[in-house]
Amino acid sequence: MAKHEATQAADTEAWDAFCDQLRAAGHQALEAAPDNAFDRAEGLRYVTRLARAFMRSTLEDADPALARLNLESPKIGLDNPDYVYGSARLSSAFEYRLRGRANDAALFGVGTYSGGLGTPKGLINDGYLSSNDFVYEEDGSFVIAISRERREKNWLPMEEGTNQLQVRQTVLRRRSDTPAELVLVRVDGGAPPAPLDPERFLGGLARAGGMVRAVVGQFLAWTEAFREHAHEIRELDPKFLTFAQGDPNTRYFYSYWDLAEDEVMVIEFTPPVCDYWNLQIGNHWLESLDHLHYDTHVNHATVQSEDDGSVRIVIARRDPGVANWLDTAGHERGGLALRFVGAKEIPEAATRVVKLGELG
Repeated sequence: MAKHEATQAADTEAWDAFCDQLRAAGHQALEAAPDNAFDRAEGLRYVTRLARAFMRSTLEDADPALARLNLESPKIGLDNPDYVYGSARLSSAFEYRLRGRANDAALFGVGTYSGGLGTPKGLINDGYLSSNDFVYEEDGSFVIAISRERREKNWLPMEEGTNQLQVRQTVLRRRSDTPAELVLVRVDGGAPPAPLDPERFLGGLARAGGMVRAVVGQFLAWTEAFREHAHEIRELDPKFLTFAQGDPNTRYFYSYWDLAEDEVMVIEFTPPVCDYWNLQIGNHWLESLDHLHYDTHVNHATVQSEDDGSVRIVIARRDPGVANWLDTAGHERGGLALRFVGAKEIPEAATRVVKLGELG
């Protein structure tokens, strides 16, 4: 009986610790929220979204023997509306194969990673492949080998500590284009996934709670850094990439916007020759906005350019009656991201805030 009571007490303690982490993350968001009900509610929703995502990754999909590719991604750090993200838990003890067909995806990148967001190590890139480097089958499909040992073609290496796969598809017109078809399988012939292990489950619960709180704090630091140069676009401080490595072929630039009802932020630059670029806005919590119902971003395929090749993009809370309007979708403030993939030269983006009547 004493052993049973001790076990039950340990389980109760683990559950209470998980709930305490969520409580602390919610309080952290509320303390950092702008002083209005809308932003506070979005902050709490942000915490619940993170909790849902991390519980899935650390509990439901935690076993790398499952080879389960999850195409639902949380909104973190100004997630790109043009990207369809995917992820899976990996183990360097296994070997995997990713089969796919690009469909309407204009660009495709797959990477192996160790560590993780919200951990002391951060998210570290161990290997990366771009669709520009893929060797395709005769029918247009591709097969990527994910393993420690080198393979002949389309090899995505794993390191000893590799624990996850991340996929980024660039889909330029999300409302009409068809993303890639993807299937991840294990090919090592190892043992099937094990039944639930109580100790591992409690460990996953602790990791999920800790990740929620850590990620909230990590990206609130991004928000505060961007607010220091509001309405001015600067390259992301390399210190932030130390703990959140993404696509190594991408250059990231960020800002923060805060506009009155009658104000407009104007961004002007001449896009370079590159594989892809886009500019998006998000909310205070660095979540992408509802890009399926509002025009909250533009890219090289959807922007309307001037005769000299330059572009002018405007952010406003109501329609200013000009091209390339980014709709704030009911928001008064938030983050901004400008990305260039495969660009050898980076243009300077000129910005200004004007009244609606002065836009011209």
